[in-house]
Amino acid sequence: MSRDILVGDIGGTHSRFALVGDDGRPVEARAYQNDDVGSLENVITLYLRDVGAKPSTAVLAVAAPAIGPEIELTNRDWRFSVDDVKQQFGLKRLRFVNDFEAQAWALPFLGEPGDLIHIGGPEELPEGPKVVLGPGTGLGVAALIPHGRSWFAVATEAGHTSFGPVMEDEDDVFRRLRQSSPLKAELVLSGPGLERLHLALHPGAPFLAAAAIVAASRSGEAAARATTNLFVRLLGRFSGDMALVFKATGGVYVTGGVAQGLGDHFDVARFRAAFEAHPPYGDLLAGIPTNLIMRRQPGLLGCAKLAHHSRD
Repeated sequence: MSRDILVGDIGGTHSRFALVGDDGRPVEARAYQNDDVGSLENVITLYLRDVGAKPSTAVLAVAAPAIGPEIELTNRDWRFSVDDVKQQFGLKRLRFVNDFEAQAWALPFLGEPGDLIHIGGPEELPEGPKVVLGPGTGLGVAALIPHGRSWFAVATEAGHTSFGPVMEDEDDVFRRLRQSSPLKAELVLSGPGLERLHLALHPGAPFLAAAAIVAASRSGEAAARATTNLFVRLLGRFSGDMALVFKATGGVYVTGGVAQGLGDHFDVARFRAAFEAHPPYGDLLAGIPTNLIMRRQPGLLGCAKLAHHSRD
């Protein structure tokens, strides 16, 4: 097995790393809690020590705009210099990419059993641009665009676009949300957003963490179920928005811990109704497949594929 390429996915809460195997897929994957490690340099050191590797190449996905000589995570107070990281670990080649750009690179390779759950639209995956989006610590969005016989990925900050009520029963909820923060998609379509949504939908209710809301919804608790139902509706609407922005005839892929946590309680009909309710383009959207990514650590797969793509 080649141990020359390090791949990583550094989020607001967790950092995940792997080496790239001879088949071009991640191996020896491990995850770390960012609260426990203190810095990017510390967690890379920890992983390389754990697996006994000294790579010469690294492709690292970060939950931030991967632009310029210094990078600062959006939802974690980590800041680091690209040149310093390269020098500290003796890397000949180092590339940082946005975390959802990495997930976009993984999309053509999600074909193994259990990688995807179909959540509406045609089951086949046609040609054309693909979009991946997901509510986690924040809300990430990226697109994968066909380019001749290959692809190129487009990273975005679409999670920070303005977002507001459409249905009448959403007016009071968004009015309450507006009192504490400017309305943007990430405000509600994220793990912290689910918590905000629950409090805005049920004024006076005790605070519940996102995982507790999902668990209560799965068990049938009425207030939590109402929150996750609204969340799925809003996620479907935003997914339809992104499908139109990129004319994503190749499919929209949803990822992130909240959507995955709902699992078989994810209301597909509610999601698709909101996804397609974009007149006059309902027919266009009805022909776009939507899938829930269930594969663990797709960002590492995307980084591995990007590492080989960059060498071609």
